[in-house]
Amino acid sequence: MKICARCFGSTIGHILVFLLFIAGLLPPWYYAVACVGIMLIDWSFQTFLKIMSTNTRRLITGIIGGFGIGCLIWAGVGKIINLLIA
Repeated sequence: MKICARCFGSTIGHILVFLLFIAGLLPPWYYAVACVGIMLIDWSFQTFLKIMSTNTRRLITGIIGGFGIGCLIWAGVGKIINLLIA
């Protein structure tokens, strides 16, 4: 199955965040938002300004963006778990 470089990078970022979640080392939410912003900027340049992106840049921004999205998701999961335990 073919998968684009940005999607593959996003998957790598999600896996990294899961490992950090298990270790209890998630970064603050504002780092996560900044990471998603980096991927959004690269995508916006490619879509709206017609600046071609390379697979290497897509992979890197995918990892960063996937990391940010994963941080937000796992932070939410952590909050739900804390509510259920307390």
